[in-house]
Amino acid sequence: MERQGADLQTKIEELQLINQALRENDRIKVDALAHLSHQLLILSESIYKN
Repeated sequence: MERQGADLQTKIEELQLINQALRENDRIKVDALAHLSHQLLILSESIYKN
């Protein structure tokens, strides 16, 4: 019974690490998308001014 509890705790910790990594990757993608959107806006404004 103790062994099962330890295995379960290990699995929970692994899933927490995976979840943390996925959230970080998502944040990086959101930041990159925002940056690209901003660059596109600047480029569009530049094109329309000329």
